[in-house]
Amino acid sequence: MGVATLIASERFDTNAQQLATLAVFQLVVYAGMQIPVGILLDRFGSKRLLIVGALIMAAGSFTVSIAPNLGTAIFGRMLVGMGDSFTFISMIRMVNGWYHGAKASRMQQNVSTVGQLGQFLSAVPFWFLLENTGWSSAFATISFVSLSVVVLLIAFTSDDDSNHAHAKTKSASLKIASKQLVENISNPGIRMAFWTHFVTQPTTTSVSLLWAVPFLVTAEKQSHDFAAFTLTAMVIFGFISGPIIGRICAKYPEKRALVVYLVVGLTALTWLAIVSIPGQIFSPILLVFFLAISIGGPASMIAFDFTKDIVSKDRLGSANGFANVGGFLASFVMMYLTGLVIDIFQAITGSVERYTIEAFRWGFASQLLVVAVGIIFFTLERRKYLLFTQISGNTSNKPSV
Repeated sequence: MGVATLIASERFDTNAQQLATLAVFQLVVYAGMQIPVGILLDRFGSKRLLIVGALIMAAGSFTVSIAPNLGTAIFGRMLVGMGDSFTFISMIRMVNGWYHGAKASRMQQNVSTVGQLGQFLSAVPFWFLLENTGWSSAFATISFVSLSVVVLLIAFTSDDDSNHAHAKTKSASLKIASKQLVENISNPGIRMAFWTHFVTQPTTTSVSLLWAVPFLVTAEKQSHDFAAFTLTAMVIFGFISGPIIGRICAKYPEKRALVVYLVVGLTALTWLAIVSIPGQIFSPILLVFFLAISIGGPASMIAFDFTKDIVSKDRLGSANGFANVGGFLASFVMMYLTGLVIDIFQAITGSVERYTIEAFRWGFASQLLVVAVGIIFFTLERRKYLLFTQISGNTSNKPSV
């Protein structure tokens, strides 16, 4: 929806809050399904859930393609969110079925980085398709792509490397998997991973998924080509920064918390600059700002680097599911809060234009409240986890954070 935002606004005749619901409801479903999917993942394994997720996403994109109104489009995006909820943590679990230790850290980051190709496809080929073939054909094509992925999953994937004895892990029953979830959440290290994802990922998601195009095109008066180029550049920068972060986590695990603080500081300073500079911002500076914001996406993988060191593979699904809720909970709060503030600003000022620079300044400034909450709780849970490892008396086997 990142590049389809303005077209969706015209197609369904929406205001900023209604437009935000297209992305927010998708993420609400995604976040809400993470824990149930994590339990199912510990029970049934990665391959089955990846297949189910791709089928549901195909149904969702097809629903969006034929949607006659906003309500139907929202339902379709909710299906996309549900299917997507099966995908990411299943991928992380599959990586940990094939790789271990520092190599798993690198591969998690590398696979996630390659996954950002989806954003590139959205920013360039999909935007071209949307402009030249129309809404229905573009989203129907996405549906067909998801169905093609199902075939690839069936033919070419496996849950783990069956050549290694340690890959043989007995699947837990749903009752045991649910109990493991409770045990995971009671661990301050897993809660630390939740807040890691909460504080690093949402700034990238809120921009790329919803607000980049309205801000750049309508408020900053940039061209659609510049907006598409910016989203593409964010993906390319993720290709560069992701592996670097992965290697730091693999080689210097004790520096992971420091990386979180540095990334959060960088993104917060960037938002402050965007909302403080008067008037329109020069294109090169805008591009640099958005590249700085994009680093939060790759940095959010640190959350899953924490979980893989804290819990065993047989309970990794529910642990990652819980951690993954954090970033998307923050994302849909950020996105909706931004839209709400923009509409309130328009109502107060009586402006004819909704997406003005002044409105976006206040909307983006509200996101800093979410960041502040996240960094406070990350710090608190990290301290609790460090204390927990000391009390357990087994610090030599605990990961450095």
